[in-house]
Amino acid sequence: MNSQRNGLSAKKGATLVDVARAADVSVSTAGRVLRNAEYPVDAELKHRVVAAAKRVGYVPNLIARHLRGGRQGMVGLVIGNMLDAHYGIIAETVTERAETVHSTVAIVCNIQRDPLLEIKYCHKLLEHRVDGIILAGGGFDQWTHHRQLAKVINEIKRAGIAVASLMSRNLDVPVFSPDNEAVGLTTARHIVACGHTKVGILLGPARNETMKLRMQAITSHLSGSMVDFAVTNIDSTPEAGTKAAADMLARNPDFTALVCGSDAIAFGAITCLKAEGIDVPGKISVMGLGNTALAELSVPRLTTIEMNFALAGQEALDFVASPDAVTSGSAGRVIPHSLVRGSSFADLGGCSGMSPVAQFGEDLPPVQDPMKRV
Repeated sequence: MNSQRNGLSAKKGATLVDVARAADVSVSTAGRVLRNAEYPVDAELKHRVVAAAKRVGYVPNLIARHLRGGRQGMVGLVIGNMLDAHYGIIAETVTERAETVHSTVAIVCNIQRDPLLEIKYCHKLLEHRVDGIILAGGGFDQWTHHRQLAKVINEIKRAGIAVASLMSRNLDVPVFSPDNEAVGLTTARHIVACGHTKVGILLGPARNETMKLRMQAITSHLSGSMVDFAVTNIDSTPEAGTKAAADMLARNPDFTALVCGSDAIAFGAITCLKAEGIDVPGKISVMGLGNTALAELSVPRLTTIEMNFALAGQEALDFVASPDAVTSGSAGRVIPHSLVRGSSFADLGGCSGMSPVAQFGEDLPPVQDPMKRV
């Protein structure tokens, strides 16, 4: 009814012209007020324009603003699987910071670890002309469809949209991630320092660069330290961890530790061991990766690797939300990691003097300004 009294059609949204007419001001003045432009406007006049906008039901057209050369006020976050705790950390950080620091909206796309869905969502975000895209998908085959993804990413960049990744993908975009070789080395050093010589390694899906780098670093150091090990690649879920732990120990009953590629896998492994009446860490030690909520919920508390997922998401968002991100030439930032000692990994001799949280910065390249090349 109000729209009809103001001369508006019920089928057509109010325009800036309608606001200006209702407030008895020029269209340019109404536009400056509603954009919060840095232009001196009388307080009473500003109140009149804002009240008129509410009265006629005016909502800014962000698409039109973008076509006039403005920013869309949206970024895309493409994540692997919302059921995985570490993606929840990333999504919470990015969405909250987008709102409070950058006054923008983060669109979260859950690809369910499907590489083709990742490509589809990147296309959709391009069509919506978001201001930036963060690739945070992991734990799936990233090689089979790599060429298709790279083609889409290049198209997105040509459209002037900034792209960043939270893991090494062999794409021409800045990467905000821990050094995954250093992460693998930190893991292997702790195994050796604690005196374990027979271990099972339960890692996530193999066909991606991140897992390859971690696995090479772990196995190389263990081999050089005369540690016997067996490796299996599984889905990064508690259910997969439960089954894989049972299978690994059935084949290798003399193993003293299970080293897992995520806290989710480790949580499942501990569930399996406790169900079988096997003491953790008295009989079998378990180590995770991520320092997610599952590490805290685990009984005993998981020994794990702090991967600083929140910091990685924050840095990537700050990059893509920057007005000069596309032309900055940034290569990203190496995110620090650290060993977090819980009570799930036994010391068989040698590492009892280590602090509960052992920093491994010496294994990492120096932390760089995210807007400069590393």
